[in-house]
Amino acid sequence: MAAVPKAEPGIDMEALFKEVGFKPHSDLQWDICRSTARFTIPCCGRRWGKSLPSGHRMTFKSFVPESYNWIVGPTYSLGEKEFRVVYRDYEKLNLLKYCKKSYSVKQGDMRIETPWKSVIEVASADKPNSLQGEGLSHAIMSEAASHTRVTWEQYIEPALSDLLGTCDFPSTPKGFNWYHGLWMMGQEQGSQTKDYQSYHAPSWTNPVRFPGGLENEEIQRLKRVASRVYFDQEYGAQFTSIAGAIYEEFDPRIHVQSWVFDPKLPNYRAFDYGFVNPFVMLDIQVSPDDSVHIWREYYGRYQSTLEHGISIKNRENPPGYRVDGMWGDPRGADEAATLGMVIGYVASQDVSWKLGVEEIKRLLKAEKLTIDPSCVNTIRQLGQLHVKQAAANSASAQDIQELKGDGNIQHKVDDHAPDALRYFIGPYFVLGANSHLADIYGKEYHNSESHDFFTLHTGVTL
Repeated sequence: MAAVPKAEPGIDMEALFKEVGFKPHSDLQWDICRSTARFTIPCCGRRWGKSLPSGHRMTFKSFVPESYNWIVGPTYSLGEKEFRVVYRDYEKLNLLKYCKKSYSVKQGDMRIETPWKSVIEVASADKPNSLQGEGLSHAIMSEAASHTRVTWEQYIEPALSDLLGTCDFPSTPKGFNWYHGLWMMGQEQGSQTKDYQSYHAPSWTNPVRFPGGLENEEIQRLKRVASRVYFDQEYGAQFTSIAGAIYEEFDPRIHVQSWVFDPKLPNYRAFDYGFVNPFVMLDIQVSPDDSVHIWREYYGRYQSTLEHGISIKNRENPPGYRVDGMWGDPRGADEAATLGMVIGYVASQDVSWKLGVEEIKRLLKAEKLTIDPSCVNTIRQLGQLHVKQAAANSASAQDIQELKGDGNIQHKVDDHAPDALRYFIGPYFVLGANSHLADIYGKEYHNSESHDFFTLHTGVTL
């Protein structure tokens, strides 16, 4: 009788892949397989082979004794793709006969339990009961962009936190949703994002499926017949604007740029108030040529306005930091009054939605608005903000301008950072607050050499 196998500590990934017959098709696919980041985010075009590295990585990680590993699909059928890879690996390794196993997509029952007490199991986001688990060692968020933020933040991330578990997020992008923010974190190199590593893998970088790369005949055919937005997203693995986008001019390749606070330039704050909805504050600098630079965001929920004000007052600021003006939602008089007791006067000037939006669109088109990569919520929301569905369905993209009129037809979901920006842009540019700040904040503003708004209106030096 054959001995029951045991997991080998420190198993070699390259040897394992050779044993199961997996040879990564490119250096990029190898890089993803070897990623040591806690959260690995491969953003891939169609037919690139995103399920293979994640599935084989799951096999590799399942050799840790007593580990608990999940493949989380938006549905069981989508989660089955990576499970199929793992199941076949165990077949090729001649290990399945020693494992407790089940493989029924229809019944939502896909599981392998090894002799060394490790578990690989498929869970489905459309079955919340399947997401109730304890202490995950590793997870795959299959087709991550099709998941909701709730699935990740309320179910999977807490389960991973118990054991400081790892997670892979293979996906093709779907507009500027939460997955884009996650991917952006993997592009940063700061200490706050060192656990994240993201990759960009267009379809044509799979040399086996598309020899010749971008010049491949099939890729060129798809490029001719598909719309630019669809091709860029589905095959170029790029984050593109959705139908009915309000800020269709927004292009992260142009508008997402690093910006370091410059004490020689004025600095402003813009607010959108919230409790269940996020409370947002943007730090914004304006260059002499009227270019706008969003360099920092504050984003929080479930605290009072007073608590937010104290957090903002006490946070660490760069050398030479100052505040030259603050604007917020004109409907938030109570919130502005509360903030006034803590951080100083927050102005509000009622500018129509249309005029504020048009000014932001003008700045985007002129390439005079930049957002620092750290402002992940602002980037995501500016890219995905769109008109209400009924309005979008009633007109072509070219007609949306006429449709808007003076009314706000913005889809009021995940829109708080763009609203904060609009509450600054409207007064500053449309009403010309940049030329008559003294009328808003008092004559002493322009008589001050430092233009230190905070000190002038609170008597406190930052």
